[in-house]
Amino acid sequence: MQNRKKFITELDALNNKVLDMGKEIVLSFENVLSACKTMNVSLANEIILHDKFINDIEVSINVDAYLLIAKQCPVATDLRRVITALKIATDLERIGDYAVNISKYIIKTKHDNSQYIKSIIKLLEYFLKMIRGIMDAVSKDNIELALQINELDEKLDNEYKNEVKNLIKVGKTKSEEEVEEAMRALLVFKQIERAGDHVTNIAENIVYLVNGKRVELN
Repeated sequence: MQNRKKFITELDALNNKVLDMGKEIVLSFENVLSACKTMNVSLANEIILHDKFINDIEVSINVDAYLLIAKQCPVATDLRRVITALKIATDLERIGDYAVNISKYIIKTKHDNSQYIKSIIKLLEYFLKMIRGIMDAVSKDNIELALQINELDEKLDNEYKNEVKNLIKVGKTKSEEEVEEAMRALLVFKQIERAGDHVTNIAENIVYLVNGKRVELN
């Protein structure tokens, strides 16, 4: 009985670390959005430095999860919860990397690219709805909330495709310098689209956690 109580305490601590990691990711992308709106290089640099803190949380989650498995040999729902924590942490870490890459784009941008920044801001606003929503679903083990994220991802994907079409037109009609700027923006669009895919991965893992079934949302 005492071992079970200790296991539950450690499992709760693991889940709380995942939620804390999610909060840090949300904060990073809120700062990315702010940095984009003002082209704030100083804030972009802070986001890059903050990524090490996020990575350290992921390492801590991995260590705790593997120790739980080694010491307690969990089965059924308990094992699913540990595995889910590991998988969600991995997706969150990748999402954090995208925040870093977008920050580097801000730092390296030297030309007026207001037309692309507007599009990046629009995509970031979609993504922020997704990451906030999925972390709410994680905190509540809520499948319904998790599945709603898939609808947001479809909207994000559609916006991404529209922006790509616009950039293709630029490639056919503009100067070499303008095309280069457009391609740099395209890479950022892709980063945000991929971040959305990782959010849907988290949604899939919530479904797996709650009912043990694997679903494909991407």
